[in-house]
Amino acid sequence: MLGRDKRKAKRRPMRRTAKVLFGPNEPPVLCVIWDMSESGARLAAARPLLHFPPRFTLLLEGKVQRKCEVVWTDARYVGVRFVNDF
Repeated sequence: MLGRDKRKAKRRPMRRTAKVLFGPNEPPVLCVIWDMSESGARLAAARPLLHFPPRFTLLLEGKVQRKCEVVWTDARYVGVRFVNDF
């Protein structure tokens, strides 16, 4: 079946701001979380997607951090999977 969603966890739509942390020597980049599940999220960031590293930390509400691995990108969004360790 074409277009079938293969995600293990259902994504919840949201429009919540967060910050992407690339490393100690780079300033955080603002982003918007468009949808999120227990296992990942879809983000839109204020940085060209070509320059996204394969792994980074997502800072939610100023204190909760999730380590992320890029799964896919398109012209507007980046899809990430939450991982336990780099």
